[in-house]
Amino acid sequence: MNEREFLLQLQERAGEQEKLMRGMLLPKVFLSVSLWLGDHPLRLIIPIAIALTLIFHNMIGQNYDNFILKIFGKL
Repeated sequence: MNEREFLLQLQERAGEQEKLMRGMLLPKVFLSVSLWLGDHPLRLIIPIAIALTLIFHNMIGQNYDNFILKIFGKL
């Protein structure tokens, strides 16, 4: 495959993805959220991780701490 064929294939795939995105229920919302998360994924992942940790720690207690230590103690 030469460079020209490769670029044509990339353009075809980009067109397919654009058609798929336009066919979604809320394409503008999806596009803006996906672009934002693509640039700044940690802005969402870190708060969710902290919230889940606090929830599980309050629900399970010391056993949750021991479970996490077992997981990361083996790394």
